[in-house]
Amino acid sequence: MKNILSLCASVVLFTFLFSCKDVPDLRGRTPILNDSIRTTNMFPTFRALHIDLNEDWTEITVVIGDPNFYGASAEEKNKKAEELGKMIVRIYGTENYLDKGTLVVTKDVNNTSNTPADGISVPIDLKALKKAVSPN
Repeated sequence: MKNILSLCASVVLFTFLFSCKDVPDLRGRTPILNDSIRTTNMFPTFRALHIDLNEDWTEITVVIGDPNFYGASAEEKNKKAEELGKMIVRIYGTENYLDKGTLVVTKDVNNTSNTPADGISVPIDLKALKKAVSPN
C-alpha cells in the first residue's frame, strides 16, 4: 500500500513539475511600465496613473486620470489601448499568464481606484498581441 501511494505521489509531483509554465516574477516590471508611461508621449496630458495586476497575474488594469483624453473618441481610445498593450508585452514579455488588459480612462485626476465612477473601460487583448510577437 505504501509503495502504491509513493508511486502515485511521485507521478503527481512529476506531472505537476513539468506541466507548469515557468513564469517570471512580474511584480518588478510594473514600475518599469509606470516609468515608461510617464516618460513617453503616449498620454501627454495625463495627471493620474494607477497600475494593478490581479492576484493570479492573468489581468492588468491601467487607469489614466486625464480630463482631456477622457473626451477623446472611442477610436482614439482603442488606438491608445493597443499602443499600451504593445508596451505591456514588450515590458512583461510573452512567457507569462498575462492575457487580458484594460485601459480605464477617468476625468478624476485624484483617482486611485480600478473602477472609478466615471471610468471608461477599453479592453486590451494581450493574448492576441503576445501571439503576434511570438506565434509559438
